[in-house]
Amino acid sequence: MHILVTKRLTLRKPTMLDAEQIAAGLSNWNVARMLTQVPYPYFVKDAEEWIEHVSAASESHVYTIHREQLVGVVAIEGGGPQPRLGYWLAEHAHGHGYMTEAAGALIAHAFDTTPIWAIESAVLTDNPASLRVQEKLGFAVSGLRDVYSRSRGDGAQVVTTRLSAASWRAGLGRVEKSAA
Repeated sequence: MHILVTKRLTLRKPTMLDAEQIAAGLSNWNVARMLTQVPYPYFVKDAEEWIEHVSAASESHVYTIHREQLVGVVAIEGGGPQPRLGYWLAEHAHGHGYMTEAAGALIAHAFDTTPIWAIESAVLTDNPASLRVQEKLGFAVSGLRDVYSRSRGDGAQVVTTRLSAASWRAGLGRVEKSAA
């Protein structure tokens, strides 16, 4: 099993043993409402199905984030030269810089080990903390678009962002890049 290690976190591939903690994190409305792809409420069965799906996906880098316990998920998914970054943190883990640290480690790993030349992402417009994470990592705003949010059961607007490999390597992201 491939593991990424930062100063404070351990990132590893999800296993069925993580299903309950994933469901607990995503069944919190304050977390789920900031995501477009997850259902709400979110159940252990949803987590188990998701783990099966990502375990079978060949073109994805999906990691659970641990600090004594599972605190979230970070992923770079999709084929081609511009995959997508997605992530979430359990509410109790907000505000500690964990996502910037975890996503920075995964981005460094992805740019070092795959032939991608950029990573795209999107943030709901009412989630400035998530946009700040991406800004710290060096992502630049590339536009706005309307999407359907499964958790909200309604349309929403997202800010789209992009980070090129060249920008990352030039040090535009201000995060320590460490992986083991």
